[in-house]
Amino acid sequence: MRDDLKRVKKKLSLTFAIAIIGTCAVFGLLYYLGIDLLSYYIEAGSCMIYYNEKPYIDEFQQYVSDNDISTTDVEQYDEWMSEHDVAFYSVQEMGKVIYNKSNVDKLISPAKNMYDYRFTGSYVLPVQFSDIEAEVFIYTGFTEKYYIALMIFDVGFSLMMGIVFVYLRIRKIIAGYQTELEASQEQEKKARQEKDELMRNMAHDLRTPLTGLMTHIDIMKLENEADEENQKYLDIVTDKVMDIKTQMDNLLDFSMASSEKNIELDKPIETEYAVGDYLSEMYAVLKERGYSIDINKLNWEKVKVAVNVGLISRIFANLTDNICKYADIDKPIVMETCFKKNNFKVKIGNGICDDKTLLESTGIGLKSVDMMMLRMNGNMSYSREHGKFWVKLEFPIVK
Repeated sequence: MRDDLKRVKKKLSLTFAIAIIGTCAVFGLLYYLGIDLLSYYIEAGSCMIYYNEKPYIDEFQQYVSDNDISTTDVEQYDEWMSEHDVAFYSVQEMGKVIYNKSNVDKLISPAKNMYDYRFTGSYVLPVQFSDIEAEVFIYTGFTEKYYIALMIFDVGFSLMMGIVFVYLRIRKIIAGYQTELEASQEQEKKARQEKDELMRNMAHDLRTPLTGLMTHIDIMKLENEADEENQKYLDIVTDKVMDIKTQMDNLLDFSMASSEKNIELDKPIETEYAVGDYLSEMYAVLKERGYSIDINKLNWEKVKVAVNVGLISRIFANLTDNICKYADIDKPIVMETCFKKNNFKVKIGNGICDDKTLLESTGIGLKSVDMMMLRMNGNMSYSREHGKFWVKLEFPIVK
């Protein structure tokens, strides 16, 4: 998992690096191509300069004529230029500059040619001063807005391309990771199914020799009825064989509960019939074994739960085996039921022996009970309170 995260992180870092470099490259390419094309269009490919300059030249000619201004009256036409927000102007006679001035502190670099009389000679228009006829160029900064618009478009388009690239790359990385994850999950699922199958086969295979062994032990008990010492040892062997059989049953239960095979729940029935019958069987078995049982808090209400008969029978058989194996026979077994708005609980408590503790066992019995309860949309919990070990089964009430 950590290696996968490192690999994804590395891919994302590379993606962002490529995106940044690519964005800068696209910006630079568009910028220089755009500037060249726009400059050509403005300066050579159209009459834009003429159409923007001509109204100012006409008005300036009128101003010069009305005020009898000569080419040396710099302050007067300077004043007119300032009033009309002229960014740059140049006064020439036969190609020789008489006077030029820029009225801006900063200029946009792509439009710098419009502030240089050496590049504006072809755009001058005649103006009759009181002393001579001169050529005048007036620039009001009208081209700058096109360069600004080009730069905004360039930045926006480059960023958009970078974002789209990052988005597509992240989608591809996520899709690849999901494919790997699905493949890994499918492999894990297959391995889990094979493990469950192996556990079930092992449990079934071990049952056959255990059944044969139990038969031989019974025969040996009959043949050695008079020998008390042999009977004692045969009883010990019988207990151990039964322990093995119980563990095999628990293993089979756990395998069945943890499998991914769909479990269908039976039609909802009242709790007394869904659970009560199994509590009665447990009561009978424990009573036969010599346990005293407290059922004063065992009551029923007319609410329904949905269970699977196969699972619920294995759950109570498992709990019965655990009680017989670990409970203190001198302390009463307590059975209780509890009804709430959305759930129904069964609580079973038993005394804890000093030399036997369920918490120190393998716990596979309780684990299989928990798994089987989960398959029925319920849950199991256990606790140790006031010298008793409590198992609580919770079932959702079906409306």
